Amino acid sequence: MTLQEQNLLCLVDVGAMGGLQDKWMAHAKKLWPVMIEANPVQLQHIRDRSNLFPKTTLVECALANLNGPISLWITRNPTCISVLEPNQDVLDHYGIKMHFEITGRHTVEAARYDTLCENGRAPKPDVVKIDVQGFEYEVLLGFGGLLGNCLGIELETHFYPLYRGQKLLHDLIALLGTYGLVLRRLDTDSKLSHFDGDLIEADAYFTKSRRAVRGLDSAQRTKFALLTQVWQLPPYVD
Repeated sequence: MTLQEQNLLCLVDVGAMGGLQDKWMAHAKKLWPVMIEANPVQLQHIRDRSNLFPKTTLVECALANLNGPISLWITRNPTCISVLEPNQDVLDHYGIKMHFEITGRHTVEAARYDTLCENGRAPKPDVVKIDVQGFEYEVLLGFGGLLGNCLGIELETHFYPLYRGQKLLHDLIALLGTYGLVLRRLDTDSKLSHFDGDLIEADAYFTKSRRAVRGLDSAQRTKFALLTQVWQLPPYVD
């Protein structure tokens, strides 16, 4: 890895449909996006914008806690597609349920992120963003020990199971806590209307703990400062 690459913040976007979030685009020249997307059409849209960044890595697959084929539940709304089956016991209470109606099954190739890294298909992550409709826990397991070096993780999480067998926020807090990552922010403002005013889901932001940040080198501290700026987190004060 070159010195320039080492100084770029490596942002892994899992479920990269639509491309990188707008809040990161103002800092494009400081980023190395790693876009993980199983849909080749969506990946081509992302490829067309790859010249906006000093370096971009595109990987056509799904992420999971295993390597090999994995089956998706296809839903009426493509943004609700998941490895996990929609949980109609919960969804039937809300008007949004029609978006989760099952229309078929589809098999895609899946991989653990640490395997992609070992095989040279993806770099070690600084920041991870995950949007995989209830399958976040399993995707995180697939990063393995790489989570120990992550500065931050953003993911959509749930307080009630919209998908059968899915892990909820408290499960994610426990898992990420073993890698020194703590919950810093929950964003629910854009989510309440989805479920008729009930608090069902949120965007959760985790970062290294205050103690861990004290031990970062200068390059990682610079990346952490960028992360807290983009995520609008209060800076740690020693």
